[in-house]
Amino acid sequence: MTAANPTAPDASSKRSALSEPVESLTGVGPTRARHLRALGVSTLGDLLEYFPRTYQFESAEKPVSQLIADQIQTVRGQVIAVDYIPSRPRPRFEATLDDGTEKLAVAWFNSAFLRRQIHPGMTLRVKGKVTFFRRIPKMVQPKWEVVDADAPRVDQANFRPIYPASQRLPSETIARIVQDNLDTALPEVEEWFDPDLLERRRLMTRRKAYEAIHRPIDMQQAMAARRRIVYDELMLMQLGLGISRRMRQRGLAAPVIRLDKLLDQRIRARFPFQLTDAQQNAIWEIARDIARGQPMNRLLQGDVGSGKTVVALYAMLAGVANKLQSALLAPTEVLAEQHYLTLSNLLRGSNVTIGLFTGRTKRQNKRALLEDLSEGKIHLAVGTQSLISEDIEFANLGLVVVDEQHKLGVRQRAVLKSKGLAPHYLVMTATPIPRTLALSFFADFDVSVIQSLPPGRLPIKTRWLRSARAVEAYEFIRSEVGAGRQAYIVLPRVEEDALDESKSVIKEHERLSKGPLSGLKLAILHGQMSTEEKQTAMSAFRDRQIDVLVATTVIEVGIDIPNATVMLIDNAEQFGLSQLHQLRGRVGRGGQASHCILISDAVNESAEQRMQAMVDSTDGFEIAEMDLKLRGPGEFFGTRQHGLPEFKLADLTSELALLQQAKEDALAMLNEDPSLNKPVHVALRKALTHQLGTTLDLALIG
Repeated sequence: MTAANPTAPDASSKRSALSEPVESLTGVGPTRARHLRALGVSTLGDLLEYFPRTYQFESAEKPVSQLIADQIQTVRGQVIAVDYIPSRPRPRFEATLDDGTEKLAVAWFNSAFLRRQIHPGMTLRVKGKVTFFRRIPKMVQPKWEVVDADAPRVDQANFRPIYPASQRLPSETIARIVQDNLDTALPEVEEWFDPDLLERRRLMTRRKAYEAIHRPIDMQQAMAARRRIVYDELMLMQLGLGISRRMRQRGLAAPVIRLDKLLDQRIRARFPFQLTDAQQNAIWEIARDIARGQPMNRLLQGDVGSGKTVVALYAMLAGVANKLQSALLAPTEVLAEQHYLTLSNLLRGSNVTIGLFTGRTKRQNKRALLEDLSEGKIHLAVGTQSLISEDIEFANLGLVVVDEQHKLGVRQRAVLKSKGLAPHYLVMTATPIPRTLALSFFADFDVSVIQSLPPGRLPIKTRWLRSARAVEAYEFIRSEVGAGRQAYIVLPRVEEDALDESKSVIKEHERLSKGPLSGLKLAILHGQMSTEEKQTAMSAFRDRQIDVLVATTVIEVGIDIPNATVMLIDNAEQFGLSQLHQLRGRVGRGGQASHCILISDAVNESAEQRMQAMVDSTDGFEIAEMDLKLRGPGEFFGTRQHGLPEFKLADLTSELALLQQAKEDALAMLNEDPSLNKPVHVALRKALTHQLGTTLDLALIG
């Protein structure tokens, strides 16, 4: 999603040059306009904010015939042949370039993806160390980019921006279009902050920053420009969060849920185990919130299996005792059904009624359930998005519990929250949130953390094996099944893909059934199966009719099989670190020792770091911090889920100090000028309104 242009004017001002359509720009015809729109560039304002992804000191290009051995040099040529050699252990992609003077051979190891990106007929610029084999010049693992065939050659070294490009629109072409139109755009850029703030934070002016990021004289100036624009992005986000919190707290009355010693004892009597200290602390924090007259907005984060559901149930039962209903919203039917079973078991024999609302709820049953819900006869409603459809009404909704918030759209949560006057709001997540993200996306949440595991839970032992030793993993699974246990085998794909060497569920199920795991009872589970097929497979696995479940990541959440003690993840390098940790959490849910086995021939540093992190740590918070460093915040929570703008430049993994500064400055600004009505804040208010638009209301939801 392309963020709105924060420099665009409001409707009451004269038409800005930044709103000019891309077709009208210098150097852009109908074809290039179409390709620019595909990159999210529709106006001059979008082009101004289409920032370079990096910068390059560009060497002068040499003809192939003049290349010198053992030197790093730059060449341009047309691709005349390509080939992929899948030989192990180092498959390679090869191409031949011709610049009219001679041919150059290039090769990249472990780069099957290049089959989709490099084709005969395109022109490449490559930079790398030159060697000669039988008098033919060659480069191995060169840096490369697609260029226009008619673009002028680079005769002297220079410092230039490199833009995110497409196959049809190379970086070089985008750079020319930007330079041809930059002088028209720059006069339209308005300053947002007063000179004192700019001086205190050592920020260049906004207009200078936009010029310098596209036309830097050196890397130092480019980074200073980037710092200013990143600060602006973080400031907009912090202002939006600050305003949303003030609006949420102003004039909203939430139901008061009172607790006393007798009610506390009655609720605890429903739990067949002793609560941990961490669970106790979370319950006290929630109890304090729901006893106030303002809506609770609390994030409950805890590692896989830490007992978050029990904490949420405590709050829901407190609501029932105060004649209020609660809604528990899950992202999938499997997870909703799992919650329903868990709550039903814990509340067996009580007077609390639970209703399950999913796409599988039969029509005749659903009609009766809806009536009971609207009359207040159902105390706890558990479901998926079906729970927030228009035909569902609550009698007195007091508490909304959302599991794995980032897997649900903010608008869906808005509908549910609107069904009560101002219900309390509790979010549970098993994806521990690093401090960086908590300071940003969750700045308007109060946070409770459950870091300890319930008594009896044993740490999961994790091993990383290369594929050549996979037979050891299958033998171990056989031994566990022989001892009456069960196992998962997770793969990245459902079916085979000719362009992807990853293993698939369907092929691997067939291979294992006939080979390493022959004689065991295997079943498959993946997202392309019908709801009934998935339910049948899961029920059979739960009832121990299946020994080994071969699945995709559809089992990542919502599966609770205490008898499963082995999680084997094949092609593990294909998964993110947090996802690997979530999958590992599917085992270790009973009293037996459990194991996670990673099968991976990881070939790059990032993949090896992920594998080693899994072996070294079972702490979800350590894993989350590592994953944030390796993969960035997108793996955790997309900003579109929060009604906030997406960042063009800001990287929360490396912007913590600047984020803290923006947060301090935003709070100080709102304390001094809560509505941003002062003349000095006119441009900033306009930008904030344009950037957030109607989503500012959605930010009130979380």
